[in-house]
Amino acid sequence: MATEQHHGDGEVAELSAILGVDAGTLLEPAVARAWIALLTAYGRLTRALSSELMDSSGMSLADFDVMAQLARVEGHSLRMTELADVALISKSGLTRRVDRLAINGWVTRRRCTEDGRVHWATLTPLGIKAFRNAAPAHLRAVAQRFGASLPAREMEQLTSGLRKIAAANAERVREGA
Repeated sequence: MATEQHHGDGEVAELSAILGVDAGTLLEPAVARAWIALLTAYGRLTRALSSELMDSSGMSLADFDVMAQLARVEGHSLRMTELADVALISKSGLTRRVDRLAINGWVTRRRCTEDGRVHWATLTPLGIKAFRNAAPAHLRAVAQRFGASLPAREMEQLTSGLRKIAAANAERVREGA
């Protein structure tokens, strides 16, 4: 009786060939399949959403994320370190991103008067307007490209699983491990 080959086993075999060892001994096949599927879905989804967002608003997905993080807090302002903790980009990438957003007039970056080591990023009124203008089309695209991909029950299961993974890795991110 032939065994059923799961989607992703080909990638595990390719990885094994590249490494010169059986990747299945390093990573359970189910974990490897899930990891490959996550990376594939993430890459395709973010490329599509970023392209659509850029075409419709002139902002990237990373721009939108930074602006969304600022839009959700009182005063539309966060310390750069706080923003780095919640944004989906690296700390070094965040500085460059905020500087580019400042060129557009969407965000200001300023040094704290009480502690010169601290910098604040603040969403400007123009930034709030740009964010609010971009959000409806972007959220419709998220609903179509992501939300419509799974029935509600599977979406809840996905959410639950991803939250567990995020929680299990939260401390490692803070510690830099």
